[in-house]
Amino acid sequence: MHTAQTLVEIQTERRSDGIAVVCINRPHLRNAMSLAMWRRLATVFHDLGRDSSVRSIVLTGADGTFCAGADISEFAALRASPDGGSTYHNAVDGAELAIVNCPKPTVAAISGACVGGGLALAVCCDFRLVDPTAYFAVPAARLGIVYGVTETRLLVSAVGATRAKEILFTGRRFDANDAVNNGLATHPVVAVDQGSVNAAALAFAGTFAASAPLTIAGAKLMIGAIVDGSLDAQAAAITDVLHASITSNDYAEGVAAFKAKRPPRFTGS
Repeated sequence: MHTAQTLVEIQTERRSDGIAVVCINRPHLRNAMSLAMWRRLATVFHDLGRDSSVRSIVLTGADGTFCAGADISEFAALRASPDGGSTYHNAVDGAELAIVNCPKPTVAAISGACVGGGLALAVCCDFRLVDPTAYFAVPAARLGIVYGVTETRLLVSAVGATRAKEILFTGRRFDANDAVNNGLATHPVVAVDQGSVNAAALAFAGTFAASAPLTIAGAKLMIGAIVDGSLDAQAAAITDVLHASITSNDYAEGVAAFKAKRPPRFTGS
């Protein structure tokens, strides 16, 4: 049995298999993100990260489009001053960091437009599955705005500094094949329909169900710290997850299951 709830154009489904599906649900604007949606997305990922019944998360968009970016129609009112721009940026950054720092594996299922803020959401996820309809661009240079620190750092991590410069300097559009070749996409999906990429994302997300949640959370924390050079700053948090794993029920269960030659039953505690 699955449960679904619609919250300010962000649809969240908690499935009985432990996968949560978060859908950007504003198809009449190609799922462009409003300020309210950025804020809601942050809350959704914070809540899912704390939910012990959730083992992994798929992020997708409604009606064959991942996300066409931020809703530019709001910019004149919300980003007309440095203070307004800062408020808007903080909301965007809050959503992105909620995804990046979520202790659960995150998988983006990408069809159609993945542009600007949509590409930012994609690179915040641990894995990115794309079908042949997917296309990508960051039009910041054609709007006179600067891409934020979080998404720029993650873009560089995904595609390298030189390729990131090309993407940000030109604003040009590139396709799914380019995304696979430059490292932005982590897994190509051959079929040309959103149902297929969503199904592939669900199947991929399900592969983490057999793994210990504390191991995944600890690995995500350490890999993130290594990539962004924050090992020293994160030393206390890393020590905490190491100690928590040693004293956890899951560690005892993993050892017992290994000795008994049976599959472990991890609970995340």
